[in-house]
Amino acid sequence: MNFIELTSTMKNRLILLVIGLFSTVMLFADGVNINGIQYVLNEFEMTASVTSSESKYTGKINIPTTVNYNLEKYSVTSIGEKAFFCCYNLISVTIPNSVTSIGDYAFQFCKSLVSVIIPNSVTCIGEKAFYDCSSLTSIKVDNANSAYCVINDVLFNKDKTMLIQYPTGKTTTSYTISNSVASIGLFAFTGCSNLTAIKVAAANSSYCDIDGVLFSKDKTILVQYPAGKGGSYAIPNSVTSIREYAFYKCSLTSITIPNSVTSIGDAAFSRCRSLTSVTIPNSVTSIGEEAFFECSKLVSVTIPNSVTKIGGAAFYGCSDMTSVTISNSITSIEPNTFYNCSSLTSVTIPNSVTSIGYYAFLSCNTLREIHYPKGLALYKAYIPASTKLIAYERTKHPQQTQPPLLTLVDSSLSFSDATGNNRIDADEQCTIRFKIKNSGKGEAVYCEARVNLSGAANGITVNTVKLPSIAVGQTYEVSIPVSADINTKDGEVTLAIEVYEPNGWGVAPFDLTVATKAYEAPMLQVVDYNITSASGKIRKMEPFTLTFNLQNTKYGAAEDVKVKVNLPSNVFVMDGEAELSFPTVKAGEAKSVQLTLAANNNYPTTNIPVTIDIQEKYGRFAENRQIDIALNQSTAGSVTIAAKDEPKQERKEIQLAMVSSDVDRNIPQTDKQNKNTFVVIIANENYQQVAAVPFAMNDGKVFRQYCEQTLGIPAKNIREQTNATGGQIQGWVDWLQRTVNAYENDHPNVIFYYAGHGIPDENSRTAYLLPVDGMVGNLNTCYRLDDLYTTLGKMPADRITVFMDACFSGSKREQGMIAEARGVVLKARPGLPKGNMVVFSAAQGDETAYPYTGKQHGMFTYYLLKKLQDTKGDVSLKQLGDYVTEQVSKTAIVENDKPQTPCVTPSYAVGTDWQNWKLR
Repeated sequence: MNFIELTSTMKNRLILLVIGLFSTVMLFADGVNINGIQYVLNEFEMTASVTSSESKYTGKINIPTTVNYNLEKYSVTSIGEKAFFCCYNLISVTIPNSVTSIGDYAFQFCKSLVSVIIPNSVTCIGEKAFYDCSSLTSIKVDNANSAYCVINDVLFNKDKTMLIQYPTGKTTTSYTISNSVASIGLFAFTGCSNLTAIKVAAANSSYCDIDGVLFSKDKTILVQYPAGKGGSYAIPNSVTSIREYAFYKCSLTSITIPNSVTSIGDAAFSRCRSLTSVTIPNSVTSIGEEAFFECSKLVSVTIPNSVTKIGGAAFYGCSDMTSVTISNSITSIEPNTFYNCSSLTSVTIPNSVTSIGYYAFLSCNTLREIHYPKGLALYKAYIPASTKLIAYERTKHPQQTQPPLLTLVDSSLSFSDATGNNRIDADEQCTIRFKIKNSGKGEAVYCEARVNLSGAANGITVNTVKLPSIAVGQTYEVSIPVSADINTKDGEVTLAIEVYEPNGWGVAPFDLTVATKAYEAPMLQVVDYNITSASGKIRKMEPFTLTFNLQNTKYGAAEDVKVKVNLPSNVFVMDGEAELSFPTVKAGEAKSVQLTLAANNNYPTTNIPVTIDIQEKYGRFAENRQIDIALNQSTAGSVTIAAKDEPKQERKEIQLAMVSSDVDRNIPQTDKQNKNTFVVIIANENYQQVAAVPFAMNDGKVFRQYCEQTLGIPAKNIREQTNATGGQIQGWVDWLQRTVNAYENDHPNVIFYYAGHGIPDENSRTAYLLPVDGMVGNLNTCYRLDDLYTTLGKMPADRITVFMDACFSGSKREQGMIAEARGVVLKARPGLPKGNMVVFSAAQGDETAYPYTGKQHGMFTYYLLKKLQDTKGDVSLKQLGDYVTEQVSKTAIVENDKPQTPCVTPSYAVGTDWQNWKLR
């Protein structure tokens, strides 16, 4: 074949290839309709994606696994972006197991969709996939799905750390976010009109709630206001930003935004159609897109000078809004900002504005006039033809024929404050007053009193005051309010005051310097609690007493304190008050609260969560507390709790009013990060078939606190499971394995802690962990210790440390369990550590791992925590083992007259290197 023939052949092939590619691209772009469903086909991969249809899908749609087109079979692998968008009459969709992804907005606004089942093949769900499906009450996920799961119809990622979607149509009025949730999807709760309260488990490290409103843990971000809550709402002073969609579709009538807020997120108040008023403080610097979209009853808005950016469509559809004052620090008005504000009559665009986006004033049909700076292009704004356009010079208002002349009246400047100490104290309202006189030849108009702050200006807010027209010869008294919030600092603030007149005839800046005083913050905490009952056990139908100390642990007085004890259904207050209020709780003062409670026979579980909600004046200086009371657990003896007096001026250290163990408080804090250590904590106290393990839940809880605070391990790296079933133990070991494998290149470390029963195989003496649903007579329901050590030992971890506060002995069958012991008595063969592992065991041979009742811990765990407390976590494993072994051995003899000898067993692989290991 010669060169010309080869080139011709190549050209022919190239033409065919181009035609093939062109037809494929066209097919991919246009899609095909097969049996009433529109698809985009990919001829290279032989896959099909469900796409939107102009006729909109209705009724029940059954998506097949495969479709045939032009004698070719395509696998349906995805539901594309906006595939069912706004299909208002879509009732249900069957998703096949071939689908791996659901695109962005796929089912958005499907208002008749009641339920959806996600198969195990789906590994990706896009943004807003189920957004605002107002009838959606149930989301189900196949149990085998590796990426997602559901709890009570609520969609989560697989490990339950992210809450993705709460069904919009769910009729439940209250929802509690569990401890495991570390992040919440942006649209997870938007538009849930039945939801009146969002609660957060007290131990959650990412979020909290105040009166049913969802906040970030530090209370600086308002995350979600329940759409069904309604009424008026004052945002707490701790909040600095309002998250996107925080109030979406809420039935609020008015909102108070404090001076602490600096930003309002996109669509934050979108479609709040009952909202009539809002005051935007001058701390706010940005207002997001669609922030007040379709707030149709909003009458007027003043945008303060602090705002430098307003997002597009911010006030779109505010049809009752008659007036708006635009900040003179705004440089552009974005597209659609005032679209369909059909009641607006007059607008002044400040001379700072240099551009107006498309449709900014479209459908503002009652707009009579617009004042705008000369040279500003208005054509994009689509201003109604009937509107009168009034231009003024960009640098100044229209020059008057005769100018005014404003002067400060001598000796007229004064400062007043609520306390009368001539100082700006935190949380105080003050006023600056002075008089000005117009000594010129013309009227003074468009004047403003402006103040710039310097020095200790934190927390101090001064708004610009617009002045009325001042006639020739008139003297006018200017009054400027000054607000100080709780962020005020000690020092001095200088207020540079001027009276601005557009043409330069105002009062030149003059200074006023005032001392400032910082806020003395309180902190309300439940510092301790105890539980007592007549029998020494917590049982159904038997009253028991909960006593807790509420204490102000800081030096500022707490005002308007409210305490509410929340109980689950079928648990009742027999004596005492579940809701209390205190006008003031002084520094160091403790309030002892005592309630007699009882659970009836209808109470369904073995754990009673009691949540203590605490609020004070600012909603910022209090910590809620959850107390988990386990049925059938042993109780401590009665304790008298004495309130502490207010500290004197010498400010002695406030002593906490405690009734629990010394290791439960004063937990050392470290600033070191231990981000590559991963922890599983199993604390089994309440068993279904055998006696309880006293204080095991407290062991696990406090050990976790030491992991976080003393060892510097991030909360997201820790999994704590109380009263774990066999499946849950296996599940958390699997999580640990997946996590360590993922971090293999970062040299991860592992800590595994167990408090609970251990039992032996009576024939082989092999040791087993006993789950709470395990049966002593059926080892298939238990977790073999050798299997645990093998799994842990194979993990690619540099160091694996295991703490076993259990003994692996059991009584002879005719003897039953020993109720007062943490284990049972039959000698077992200990497991053999594997890999890079060191095991700390609470007892040896046929010994029992005892409780330390006076300390409300297992004896082994108490001394483990005590050494971590005394050394602030800076202790080698050898030192830790020697201390625990010595102290437990001594105390067991004194307390129980029986031996208990902890031991430390390293694997063969680590030799003696483990002795210098540390936990952080």
